[in-house]
Amino acid sequence: MGLEKDGVKVLGVEAEEKGDKLYVTLRAEVDGAVGEYRLTFTREKDGTRRLQFYVRGGAARAVKLVEVLTGERPQVTEMPDGRTRIRGSDKHIETLARYEELREAIERWSNQ
Repeated sequence: MGLEKDGVKVLGVEAEEKGDKLYVTLRAEVDGAVGEYRLTFTREKDGTRRLQFYVRGGAARAVKLVEVLTGERPQVTEMPDGRTRIRGSDKHIETLARYEELREAIERWSNQ
């Protein structure tokens, strides 16, 4: 993606479709810490598209990554098991589809 902005540097991107889900793995440096984030794109019964992933520790960096890439803060929920769920809306997905590395995979998945 070649993005470097506001303390976020995307180092690599991979997209993989499995069934009705799209998995996007982002390798990124956020505020000096390198990590891998596996985002899951899902479709609800009514056709609404969602972006969701879980992190254990480092939630602030994961939120910042999504916010810098999309311009929108995602929904953040602390789970009872200690993980943090990060969710995005259709708007987040549309913004991510603007990146050349993700456009084709998101469009193909969206049109299934």
